[in-house]
Amino acid sequence: MDPATIEEKYPFITRDYLQGILRREQCESAITVESFKVVAPLAKGENYSSDILRVTVNYTTGSHNHRTQTYIIKVSFARDEDADLLDAYDVFKREIAVYDVVMPKVEQLLSSIGYSKRLAPVAHAIHATTIKHFVFEDLSLQGYKPVGRAAGLNFGQLQLVLEKIAKFHAATAVLYSIEEDAMAAHHYRNISEDVPHFYPLFQNSVVACGEQASNWPTTKGKIAEKLCALEKTIIAKGCRVYTRTETDFNVLNHGDLWVNNVMLKTEPSGKPTDAILVDYATGFFGSPAIDLSYLLFTSASNDVTVEDFDLLLQHYHGELVDTLTKLKYAKRVPTLLDIQVEMLRKGHNGVMFSTFLIPLRLLEDTTNADLGGLLGRTEEAIAFRKRLFSHPKYQDRMEYLLNFYDRKGYLD
Repeated sequence: MDPATIEEKYPFITRDYLQGILRREQCESAITVESFKVVAPLAKGENYSSDILRVTVNYTTGSHNHRTQTYIIKVSFARDEDADLLDAYDVFKREIAVYDVVMPKVEQLLSSIGYSKRLAPVAHAIHATTIKHFVFEDLSLQGYKPVGRAAGLNFGQLQLVLEKIAKFHAATAVLYSIEEDAMAAHHYRNISEDVPHFYPLFQNSVVACGEQASNWPTTKGKIAEKLCALEKTIIAKGCRVYTRTETDFNVLNHGDLWVNNVMLKTEPSGKPTDAILVDYATGFFGSPAIDLSYLLFTSASNDVTVEDFDLLLQHYHGELVDTLTKLKYAKRVPTLLDIQVEMLRKGHNGVMFSTFLIPLRLLEDTTNADLGGLLGRTEEAIAFRKRLFSHPKYQDRMEYLLNFYDRKGYLD
């Protein structure tokens, strides 16, 4: 990225700024930054709520050793329309709360029972004023890589992700039971009656999915009609998903738990050994089925069956109960039946998001893949959505899921 672009869009990224981060991180006041390079590691369409940058810093230490360090910088959108849209959902405030308040206490709780694996990247700097941004460690230096978006997550990869989210869910449930204020920033409902900005996304997507389903052998007719009719009730159903009942078992949901926000470490053979989650900007304290339905319905690879969903939920439940028990959770521990009932009650969340996230996974040309393309009414936006929903591989997974949704009553 050329210096003029950096100065215009990201004026805070300077030698002095990066030097300060390195000095704090390494507790070394004699560090001097010699040069740095900024690149955008993600293609357009890989992230919809922020700009993601990789900064490579060349520096010397007090002993004049030449070294290199890289960071990932997540910057809130500079464009006013996108920034205003996301500000209405307090996404930056919520992510700050995760790294400043929740995650340190969660890691302390898990460390107390001997669990030392990481749930999220380290945040070296958090700035909530002027140009809002985070400076994170570069997880690729530790061998973590993004997952192939189009293929989705296979059964083994899903198990690793569910182990991590079970630990996070359990620890946040315990944290809330002893310190309710820790979740103060996460009672904001991701779909509510008060903020209608994303209503068109869900309404347009379910209709577009219905139009495609009307051409598929097992969904044309009844299921396609149900999808189109869902346009009128989908927002009210979504509001109910994000309505918390205090007497239920509640956790801090990641909120955007899909393949784009998962990084995996693998052995040379290709076997995954660990997962780590990124982008905690839309966390919500509520039913764990919000995360579970979101992950399973949007991000499972085509060979993961609905029978596998039950096995994966059983795996999640085992990890959840083990962690809650070790942390001496004082309230009633949910049974597997409780989790399955929650999936029936809140599974509509997965329906809402899978209709458009699955085709986004498949989209090769992401030139117009931004919030405007998803929400706008311009000719470009309409053309983008038409291309999005007519992808030839959309049917491969969506037709299978729609029949599952219909059997569960999610479309009624």
